[in-house]
Amino acid sequence: MVRGPQQASKPRLPLSKVNFGKTDARNEVLTRDASALAQFKDSFLEPAGVTLDEFRFGERYVVFGAKGAGKTAFLRYLQLDVQASGCLTKFVTFSRDITEEERVRLAQISKIELIEQDGDPEQNAVSAWMLFIFREIAEFIDDNKKIFTSNRDTRYFRDLISKVYEGERKGFLSWVLETAKRGQFKVKAKHLEANLTGKPGETEREVPLDVIIRQCLSLLKELSWEGPRGIYLFFDELNLSFGSRIQHKRDAVLIRDLVIAIDRINSAFIELGTPLYVFAGIRSEVLTAVSVPTHEINKTLADRGRELRWFGSRANEQAPIVTLFERKINASEKAAQYEISNDVLGEYFQRSTFGMDPKALIVELTWCNPRDLILLFGEAAKGLGDERFSERTLAKSLEKYSIDAWAERSEELNVAYSATEIQSLRKLLVGFERYFSVRTFEERIMRQAQTDQNVKLFSRHSAARAISDQVGS
Repeated sequence: MVRGPQQASKPRLPLSKVNFGKTDARNEVLTRDASALAQFKDSFLEPAGVTLDEFRFGERYVVFGAKGAGKTAFLRYLQLDVQASGCLTKFVTFSRDITEEERVRLAQISKIELIEQDGDPEQNAVSAWMLFIFREIAEFIDDNKKIFTSNRDTRYFRDLISKVYEGERKGFLSWVLETAKRGQFKVKAKHLEANLTGKPGETEREVPLDVIIRQCLSLLKELSWEGPRGIYLFFDELNLSFGSRIQHKRDAVLIRDLVIAIDRINSAFIELGTPLYVFAGIRSEVLTAVSVPTHEINKTLADRGRELRWFGSRANEQAPIVTLFERKINASEKAAQYEISNDVLGEYFQRSTFGMDPKALIVELTWCNPRDLILLFGEAAKGLGDERFSERTLAKSLEKYSIDAWAERSEELNVAYSATEIQSLRKLLVGFERYFSVRTFEERIMRQAQTDQNVKLFSRHSAARAISDQVGS
């Protein structure tokens, strides 16, 4: 029997040249490298149950999810998308270096210290956050004077915000602090009553914060511009503190109030028919960190938000995290001018790794989290050539990944468990089964509690709650 010539296999992109992305999407977008930006856009994937259009048209404006779920990447991609269609955008990134002293001051001013007794604060920072957003809008107008239509109400809006914010250039949180603390402000009468002119209009008087907010919303009714199809303001997440349970809950209330403020302002623009949209990304923990009624936030997130999830909604459906892996490989192939692979998993993985097929392996090792995908596979790919992902190539990064992942999880567990209890949880999990039920975990706790006093102390916690806290759900 004569065999014909075998078809040569196509060259495969060396793993070291695969760009799995950066852990902070902000650093992928803020680049001078046009090809890197193009690769970011090529590798983007909408998570399960989320469509870009519902955000593009302002039907939804809050994305929420666990740490590393891709909130910043989603908002950054949306920003690039609407910019390409002729819209004006502004991205406000909250500082990572907000001091604990500043957080405490804002919490005290807003009566948020009452959450230590699990009571709902009678006052909150919603009004202060609304003024902060108004300030960003006013600065946006000032930066784009040639585009925005000049009229009396818009000028008065800018003047009013300028007066309220007068002298405050200490950063966003300091401004919110002082705004909430003062409560009342001196403003010119003409900014509140349009028919007042001359000397009566220039007379200053003190008015409450809520009066200023109502007047700002009223003055913004005349906001208009020429050219851009829409105005998009993005607010990156204000990070939660994991220093203690009390700090964590306090920050959750601050973020809750920011979401409420964004919802109220968006609702006002929806009623006016003005295409100005305000977006934000928040951590899912905000929903569970506060054991008191959460005001409008539950309704807002249900009606106007989307949770970023990366696991399949049906048993026979490929998890989006797997599709994201494939998308990143294909985007890297395109950037390097390699032929695009139709079977990414077959070409870049050994058939069986740790006893799992590639799809199951990606889901298991990444916990269906984009950040973990970047940390694990990005690290493993360094220095590799024509090799495939295998037990050997992954082993070199798994240990570091496991140590880093546990350190990060321990920090988050710190809000609910003592250091001794966290160590006991680690002891219970090390060497345990890969897959287990709540019942088998309860049995393990009871067995070890008989000989380990620290585990006995840990046993006061519900096994189901401990598992839920550990996986971050």
